[in-house]
Amino acid sequence: MPELDIAQYLRLTKDMSHMISNQWSAPIGPKQILLNDYLNLDVTLSKLMMATQSIMINVPSETLSVAEEEIINLYTQALVQFLTISLKQQWTHLMVMTDEDIDQFKKFPQRHLAHQYMGIKTMLLNSYHQKRQADFAHAWRSFLKLGLVELNLTQKALDETIQKIFNEK
Repeated sequence: MPELDIAQYLRLTKDMSHMISNQWSAPIGPKQILLNDYLNLDVTLSKLMMATQSIMINVPSETLSVAEEEIINLYTQALVQFLTISLKQQWTHLMVMTDEDIDQFKKFPQRHLAHQYMGIKTMLLNSYHQKRQADFAHAWRSFLKLGLVELNLTQKALDETIQKIFNEK
């Protein structure tokens, strides 16, 4: 990929994960850490779904007006959380994408983002509960497609925001 260097992000994610877990006030066991990582990703995806106004709220709530910067921040946070899970599950080989893979995303745009979010979350649940690499790989590809095609986030903007995350930690 011209701008996204997934291999570098994986190395930085690994270093950041060790640093952050050492700062927890109440350490948790390895199985709980993986569950925690999946739940954190689910929460971030839910926030992203709300920020992109992909669902209509059916209970009284405040109307959200979300800046594009907030969307890219949530998206890159979720991207790093995907990388974190891939490291813990030893599925980093699933994360590598080629330019051709990215180009394929553009052929099948999704008009209904709610369907895409639900699909990503379903595949993530399957990858957690049933340890299915294929579901995780498909969730990852759908997530990248969401950002690069449906949300029109540029690889350059994503790289800059990801670098900020790693520099802050």
